[in-house]
Amino acid sequence: MLEVLSIKNVAIIDSVEISFKKGLNILSGETGAGKSIVIDAISLLLGSRADVNLIRSGAEEASVEGLFQIADMPQIGERLAKLGYQSENAELLIKRVVNRNGKHRIYVNGELGTLALLQDLCEGLVDLCGQHEHQSLLKAQTQLELIDRYGGLLPQTSNLGQLLQHHRSLHREHDILSGAETERLRRLDYLKFQISEIQAAQIEPGEDEKLQAQKQLLQSAEQRVRSADAVVETLDREQDGVLDMLRSALTRMRTLNQLDAELAPVREGLERALAESEETSMALQKYLRSVDVDSERLTQIQERLSLLADLKKKYGGNLEDVLKHLARLESELNSIGEANERVGALTKEIQDTREKLQTSGKGLSKSRKKVASMLSESVTAELKDLKMGDAEFSTELTYKEEIDNWSLSGPDQIQFLVKTNRGEPARPMGKIVSGGELSRLMLAIRRVISDRGGIGVYLFDEIDAGIGGQTAFKVGKKLKSVAEHNQVICITHVPQVASFADHHLSVRKSQKGERTTAQIVEIEGQERKKELARMLGGPELTQKSLDNAAELLELAR
Repeated sequence: MLEVLSIKNVAIIDSVEISFKKGLNILSGETGAGKSIVIDAISLLLGSRADVNLIRSGAEEASVEGLFQIADMPQIGERLAKLGYQSENAELLIKRVVNRNGKHRIYVNGELGTLALLQDLCEGLVDLCGQHEHQSLLKAQTQLELIDRYGGLLPQTSNLGQLLQHHRSLHREHDILSGAETERLRRLDYLKFQISEIQAAQIEPGEDEKLQAQKQLLQSAEQRVRSADAVVETLDREQDGVLDMLRSALTRMRTLNQLDAELAPVREGLERALAESEETSMALQKYLRSVDVDSERLTQIQERLSLLADLKKKYGGNLEDVLKHLARLESELNSIGEANERVGALTKEIQDTREKLQTSGKGLSKSRKKVASMLSESVTAELKDLKMGDAEFSTELTYKEEIDNWSLSGPDQIQFLVKTNRGEPARPMGKIVSGGELSRLMLAIRRVISDRGGIGVYLFDEIDAGIGGQTAFKVGKKLKSVAEHNQVICITHVPQVASFADHHLSVRKSQKGERTTAQIVEIEGQERKKELARMLGGPELTQKSLDNAAELLELAR
């Protein structure tokens, strides 16, 4: 989920930090108060193009920072690791800095990144309903995943995908082995080069982590020497050192003790202090002799880490992957060496896997059609509750006969179709559905899917556009249902929707001197009643409007 969103110098926002929580987070406020800035900020975090027009007047740069908890989204953690980023405590910290000079910067967990990298990393992290570039519901891959998730077909699809990958790898090997001798020799040379490059590095598993630790220790050597040396100097200076002063004090103390026996404990304390200080000095001197300021070793480590990083970039995300790749290369090299015997076996294995794929693909497609029919009926029923009474939702699945045209998700080509008006034909969803209708359609699907949508955060931008009364109350109820299993952030003008909030944030605009500033504050108790009363309408707050707000909260509860 999105825990914290920090926005600085964006549009009319000077500086604000918003804390979001689990469940349903509602943002409300008057038109023009700055609610859309939150959408723009989150869009930046997900990889939308930066626009210098977002920068607040008078500022040179704007920044947006978001902290996500990704413990329940292991795929994001895997992407981070694959891209070489560290992830502590299952957290993802994204920062975008937009500068007027065009030198924009992206940070992922404190390290620089690129826009393309950010877009790949954030796929599935947040679903922004109302911003076309993040409407995952329009993507065929997402639609297939929804069907599979709804029908419990994900294991079946995964098995088919693995079988298809195996089938394709067999084909590649067959093509190499049965190809022209020149091509085979070229492949042999390529394999030998890669094997030689990896073997020459003499990689040990976990070696890079050990070297990183040594590097950090060596890099801090000079600083550690200076600090320890300064302490020794303070203790051992001839005239005003701590040890010299302690010895002088002890000499006087012993004379004083001879005059007054009751001062023996004080003398003993000074003796202990001197002894411990002398031991400390000797221990530090021994430490200084042990510290290795070895710049040559540091250079060697850096060169070794650079070599390992290059190998990881070429052959795998970590050293274990590089070694696995080496094993595959050696296996393929042996296979090419036994080409004549292998070609016949491959031909039979390819035929066997093709037959298995055809059987598995037809079975999956048949199951999907049944699931798609159930999903269509359920979503259509949900839409009728959301003031889309004439809407009909349907799924079109087309089976592709040729296995070479299949994706890892199987043989089906999919389209979500919607008919919004009576008498009109059903058309692909992205072509005829408005932003508000798409948001409600997303809500209906998520309500049906309920708990396993595969998305981290759902952000609905004014999903209640054009609705009110009992329909709006139903929208709020469905949002609340979706929020049982996912974090939902919803911008709304409708009090019936806002009354269901687990966490209510008010966006307010104020004047500071000659500047307009937007603030976002958490409201609860009486303040929340006042905000709902304002949303219910009327020129001013009255006891009746407050009573109506209290009643609305009770109904939602």
